Amino acid sequence: MNCSMLDDFCMSLTRTRIPPNRIQPAEVARRFVGFFGLSSFPRMDEMVQVLRRAGIETVADANLDKGLRGVHLGTSHGSYVIHYDASESNGTQEHTVFHEAYEIVRERLNDLYPWVGRPEGKAMCRQADRFAAAALIQPGLFSLFAETTGLDVMALQRAYGRAYSSLTIRLAEVMHHQPLLAVLYERKGGDEPRRWAEHPSPEEFTATVVARTPGFRLRTVKRPLSNLRGLLPRRGHPPTQCSVAERVILTGKPVYVERVTGYDLWKADDITVAARLVSWHRRLAKIAVVAVPFRDRRVLAPQLERAPFEHISHAHQVI
Repeated sequence: MNCSMLDDFCMSLTRTRIPPNRIQPAEVARRFVGFFGLSSFPRMDEMVQVLRRAGIETVADANLDKGLRGVHLGTSHGSYVIHYDASESNGTQEHTVFHEAYEIVRERLNDLYPWVGRPEGKAMCRQADRFAAAALIQPGLFSLFAETTGLDVMALQRAYGRAYSSLTIRLAEVMHHQPLLAVLYERKGGDEPRRWAEHPSPEEFTATVVARTPGFRLRTVKRPLSNLRGLLPRRGHPPTQCSVAERVILTGKPVYVERVTGYDLWKADDITVAARLVSWHRRLAKIAVVAVPFRDRRVLAPQLERAPFEHISHAHQVI
């Protein structure tokens, strides 16, 4: 097994007017799908075959280091092996495999063309997540599903069977015509969900995805946006105090805030926020938050019909 096909794909990334180090992960995914003939709804069996043609083997590993969902290794023959956590859900395993595949592409691209360089650390991780989401959830009908579900990440997960993180990322990438902010909070800890406390604290959750479309902006009057950062969701941080996500954690119920004010003097930036919860073994595991401009609140209507949301008519600077 060799990497000739992978090398050919890397070479194709250099044949463009856009420098390969500036091509967005979603565009790399689009080209990857076309180059390798990936189907519209790829599953693990197909992914394994596609990656094998590129010189990349995959192994379901039950002994990964704690906290790792996946890792890739080079071999003495110049090929690669991706190890992924066998205990994770199918959607998470598929996301992990393509996450690692993107890292391999960037490493190989850098080996072949050192002038391209490659992202490191958290930047690489974020790009790999975006690539995996884009390759697994191709635009096609996704925007239609998103609209008909009211931007409901839980309903989209049932339809696509993908990781919640992938779907949250894709909401902001595919629904670029709709101003929105999508946030996913996930519960930390390596224990089995059955062993989790029934009533968690907000500190047990971290924002793993914070994504927004270009049209979602909060303008401030005589106050820089940096002063608001403590009030807005931040990747890698727990829910802010008095936020909608915190309320979901404390009450165990989905929450809908019809009008959130306080971002400008003229209420042009008022927003509407809906937060739903995901439970595993009757334990709160994830919180999916979507915010849209108040004038667009009707786009959330299909989502509101699916669950008994706690309805809050007004709040101040809370997401």
